[in-house]
Amino acid sequence: MHTTNTKSIAHLLLTPRQEQILGLLSEGMSNQEIADELRIQHGTVKQHLFILFRKLQVTNRAKAVIAANQLMKGGHKESTLGRSALSNVSTRVGGRPSAYVWRMISVVSVFVPDNQLNFPELIIRRDKYLIELRQMIAGLSEALDGKFVSLPYGGMLIWFGHPCAHVDDADRAVQFAQLLQQWSDSQHEFTLCDENAVPMLHPIGVGIASHPEIVAAKAAELTGVESFRMAAILARHARPLGRPLADALTQKLAPLSVPWFGVKVSSDNRAIDQKRFGLLGVVGARGLALPDVRSRWGGMLFLDPIFETVEHGISQWLSVESWPPAATTSLIDAIGNAASAKNFRLLRLRVPTVLRRERLAASFVGQLEAFAKDYGLALNHVYAFNSAGERLGAMIADFASQGPLVVQMYGLKGLDALAAVLGDRGIDHLVSRPVMVVAGHLSESSQNQTNIRLLGARPAGLPFSRIFSMQVSDTDLLTDDIRADLQALIDGLSEESRNIVTVAATHPEQIIDASVVQIDLPHHQTQTCLHELASCGLLVPHPGGGFQFRDLMTANAIRNLTIPFAQTQSA
Repeated sequence: MHTTNTKSIAHLLLTPRQEQILGLLSEGMSNQEIADELRIQHGTVKQHLFILFRKLQVTNRAKAVIAANQLMKGGHKESTLGRSALSNVSTRVGGRPSAYVWRMISVVSVFVPDNQLNFPELIIRRDKYLIELRQMIAGLSEALDGKFVSLPYGGMLIWFGHPCAHVDDADRAVQFAQLLQQWSDSQHEFTLCDENAVPMLHPIGVGIASHPEIVAAKAAELTGVESFRMAAILARHARPLGRPLADALTQKLAPLSVPWFGVKVSSDNRAIDQKRFGLLGVVGARGLALPDVRSRWGGMLFLDPIFETVEHGISQWLSVESWPPAATTSLIDAIGNAASAKNFRLLRLRVPTVLRRERLAASFVGQLEAFAKDYGLALNHVYAFNSAGERLGAMIADFASQGPLVVQMYGLKGLDALAAVLGDRGIDHLVSRPVMVVAGHLSESSQNQTNIRLLGARPAGLPFSRIFSMQVSDTDLLTDDIRADLQALIDGLSEESRNIVTVAATHPEQIIDASVVQIDLPHHQTQTCLHELASCGLLVPHPGGGFQFRDLMTANAIRNLTIPFAQTQSA
């Protein structure tokens, strides 16, 4: 049997990444599972394994697992492998020292009321309805990058913000609830009607709640979360209303994407205690007028000629560049609402966390299918094109066939994501269509301002683009202690970059280069990390050389995102 010298991991000269991969390999993970766990490419895993096999003096995975187990049994504390190695390595190089982070969790709860199941017809209807409801929710939650669980009594929970955080998690939850209510209403109207004096199935109730939570960073599921409880309570009260019911924080985080109505809710003649639940809001139906808030941004008079160009059948791409990132979502909403007032149709697409081309394409197609019924379209016919980008471009062109269309692309890198999926051929399908694409694109400016960059008919015209600059409205800044947008930005970084920016946040007065020296990464890896941090807007060049944080607010927010385990024990 093959044996391996087990003096220490240091004896093998493994890099931190190789230690992680070896630990996951010892747990029986496949190459693809390792890639998904570490958020790296499948080919990168294969390259690391090739080097590991050579260092371990083995020729296959089975022997490598045996060697890894021998290393774990060697009795050296510094040789601990497996999932815990992810946090151990981070602690050793000065990264995030714990497995707990602040997250803004937005939850959608679906309440399915009990029925008097005395009629076989009603039982069949209810079972069929619940099966189709689960299928619809599963597909839509996958497209919007959320998590879904079905409850034993027939109810359902969908949540956004963990394990993956997005800038617009509250918006995703509200949009999900709106689409879900619309689907349920159509099913109730056309398939659940009473024709023979048989009791009808009661409509569902949909509740939405957002709450900042301390959660385990590596856990895929959540337990004991306050937003779950609140959403479930609201769902029960929402059923008689026939519209989704949301708490005050959700309204604050997602104020413009849907129409809102105030309501005094009562159930069984008992009003909800406003001291306990705060102000509640009802999510209006799709198609209702949205608030025009251009006055917050100085009127945005430059939009009128852009609208006119699109109405004449020439596509226009707008890049929304801002800091803080939360302002991007608000401004994309504002532009879409202004277009809606001119009878443009709105098509909202949201970028998933995983930016692989096939995952992006699948997510966007799933979201388009959810909107298809609004437009009277059937997207299940065959698009005879060679690439996913061409098919996606043709689908968006179908949406624009009934009139001017605004595609609102949410996400810190929304512009890059959509352009990458469409490709040149997909973009060609939109050039001569009445389509305006409004997409997020993180700015490199260090000021709290927003730029809207007009790119023309294609998203590749940056050198010759027109720029419209505005100051960020104070009402559009996310002022909560828990910076959901910043957490989403940190989640998208490589582990090495997270280590650098977290260590640097403990001493924001220093130039970032001092933290880089402390972590002691190889030179080429350091340069890659600094480029990643600068490209996503966290760092800017320092006047005296090197890099610094964009501003002190950013550094303080990063430092407060992670909760040390010692603090949670002593609290």
